[in-house]
Amino acid sequence: MKDAEMDNQTIRAIVERYSDMIMRIAYQNTRDYAEAEDILQDVYFAMLKRTFESEEHRKAWLIRATVNKCKNYRKSARRKNLPLEENRAASAPERGVMEELFSLSAPERTVLYLHYYEKYTAKEIGKMLRKSENAVFILLSRARKHLKLVIEGERDED
Repeated sequence: MKDAEMDNQTIRAIVERYSDMIMRIAYQNTRDYAEAEDILQDVYFAMLKRTFESEEHRKAWLIRATVNKCKNYRKSARRKNLPLEENRAASAPERGVMEELFSLSAPERTVLYLHYYEKYTAKEIGKMLRKSENAVFILLSRARKHLKLVIEGERDED
């Protein structure tokens, strides 16, 4: 059966399996919960038009498509006209972690997420993001150093 001819049960299973991952990537890149939800829908609509060799291929494509939609969002005029506001209430520790993560560049946040949360290797991340393995290692290293400085800076202020 082609993916384009998926039944509702299959689509529900895919949505249940990958929505959290897509939302995390989209939110950490847009900082806007509503926009992350829109990106989630856009990614799923695009997925329905494609076929995949395997489940791993589908997951890699979903990650790549989400990252690309986030890049488009950052470039869009719509983003520039939206007021900055809190999109979702979070506990104080969650806000602190998110603020620290938002101090990183979008590529740094993405590689941290894929490496630590999704457990991808640098080589796999490089393939998904169309970067060399060394570029991924450099982004991971910079992100770690940046987070360490932010966290140590907060401890010094206390």
